[in-house]
This record gives sequence, structure tokens and C-alpha cells, in this order.
Amino acid sequence: MIKAVIFDFDGTLCDSSEGIFYTARKAIERLGKNIHRSDEEMRAFIGPMLPDCFRNVFGLEENLIGSAVDIYRDVYHLEGYSMARLYDGIEECLDELGRNSIKRAIATNKGQDVVEHCIDNLGIRGSFDLIMGTSPERKNKIETIRAVLDELEIESSEALMVGDTENDREGAEENNTHFAAALWGFGFDSNGYNRMDGVHSPLDIAKRIRRIEMIEKIETKNAPAAIGPYSQAVKVGNMVFCSGQIPVDPATGNVVQGSTADQARQCFRNIKEVLKAAGTDITKVVKATVFLKDMADFVPVNEVYSEAFADAEVLPARSAVQVAKLPKDVGVEIEVIAIL
Repeated sequence: MIKAVIFDFDGTLCDSSEGIFYTARKAIERLGKNIHRSDEEMRAFIGPMLPDCFRNVFGLEENLIGSAVDIYRDVYHLEGYSMARLYDGIEECLDELGRNSIKRAIATNKGQDVVEHCIDNLGIRGSFDLIMGTSPERKNKIETIRAVLDELEIESSEALMVGDTENDREGAEENNTHFAAALWGFGFDSNGYNRMDGVHSPLDIAKRIRRIEMIEKIETKNAPAAIGPYSQAVKVGNMVFCSGQIPVDPATGNVVQGSTADQARQCFRNIKEVLKAAGTDITKVVKATVFLKDMADFVPVNEVYSEAFADAEVLPARSAVQVAKLPKDVGVEIEVIAIL
């Protein structure tokens, strides 16, 4: 269940590009540098930490980056912050989340004092339960999101991060929170990030939450990653539907060598990790399907299968079929359905 939505600030809550571009150019000008960047090139200035912005967008020398950041902060505090405007639908979105008792928070790479200054200027402080910017204790988006989760006392699976750049996506991924790409912002295009469940409008966030709560993606690094258009597993209500697992060692990404029985053991190791990530275990499996490249391997694979379900009070229903070919030319693939 989603208990909190965490918003990025620039490019997600508000269009702050005018003030950011103005301030960055003013900082370069005050340093006596004649470096011109178009608005399109300046879009990369939104999202990352300020030193990285000056380094990557303007190619500024390392010995000048500290001065550029100081000038930027002074100018933004005096002028730049006032040029921001809320995106259409943000206030309505925040109101809807509040009515549904979902906490609303901000996690941004802006400094704590700067983001609070901006929020006060926009008149929306009362719409948030928590505002978190960077500080000596929180130096990047990953640490800021973690601080929000800790402060709100919620699990990572109970939060949805909404942001418009890879910086936001990576922060959410490292904290294992759900993520929605804000397609109205600066970093994502509507075609390239539909696969990440992008939202086209702030008013779509509530729909995204309902979709998460109805169908939840299960993902773990302790099993082979999904390398195509599928999930390792999905949770629907109290049911967990696992994709077929082949005998790939997640640590190496290589197929386990040996007999088909050896490969079946790796399949079950992977299955157990996926089920663990979903909050269940192999004793709760209700249906299993075993795909064999050669039915002559049924007996040794069946022995491994029996070992895997040794602790189950009720053995799952099962199908076992021979197929012409399996991914990576392995000898066996196994998929399961479990309950919580």
C-alpha cells in the first residue's frame, strides 16, 4: 500500500527553468567566462548536483566550480527562485493525495534553505508533510530519499517517487521505492520512458498509485534480472505470479554447467529468492510448471523438485512438458504461482 508520494522539485513540481538558466548564466558571466549554452543544452543543468552541472554543461575548470556554485546560490536566493511556477495540475494532485491520507514529501538536490524559500514563495508549504533538500548529512538524491523514508517512518515499498530525470530514477532504485517518470518535466520523453510507467500529468499520479496497489512488480538482485519486456514476478492481491526461471547464476549472469538436475537446483534457488522478495516462500506455491528440453531428464529433475518442496504441507499442482528449445539452450525452466 502506498503511504507517501515523494516529489522531486525542479521539473516535477514546478517549471523552474527560467530562474535556473538565468542564475547559471549569471554565475558564468560573473566569473568572466564567455561561454554560451542554448536552452536545450541547459536542460542538463536541471537535476544533478550543482558542481556536476557546471562541470558537465559548461566544462568549467575544477578550480572555478566552487566559486560558480557560491555565486549561483547567492543569485538564485535573491532573484532566480521567484521565476518558478507550478505545473498545471500539481495543486489538484496534492489536494487529492491529502484527501486520501497519503503523505506528501519533497526530495530535491536543492539545499534545504533554498527549497524552503522556493516553497514559501509558491505558497504550497501547507500541502507537504515533509520537505527535504540536501545538507551536510544528505549530499545527493539517494541519501535525501532515504532520509524522507526514515523521517516518515515508512518502508521503501510504501513510497512512490515522482521525478523527471535519471537522477530521480536512480535515487528511487537505490532505495527500492516505486518510481513514476514525470513526462511533463525536463529529463524524460514520453516515448522512451513509457516502460518505466511514466505519468503524463500530475493528475495521473493517483491512477499510478491504484495500479501499483493492484499489480505490484517484484524485483530482486538475488535472482537473474529480467532482460526483456517482463518482470521477475508480479503480485496481484495475495497471489504471486513468477516468470519462468532458467539456471542462470545471478552473481555471474552465466548458465550453471552440469546435469539437468544441477540446472534445476539453480532454477529453484532463483525461484526462492524471487518469492522471498515478494514476501512469501516456496511452501506457499500452489502451481508449478516444469519445461524440459528432454523428457528423459524427468526422473532426476523430479528428485530435485521433491527436495525443493520437502517442507510444503500441501504439494502444488504441477505440469511437466517437453519443449523443442529453451532460452540459452538450457535443459530446464521452471515457473510457479504462489500465495502470500
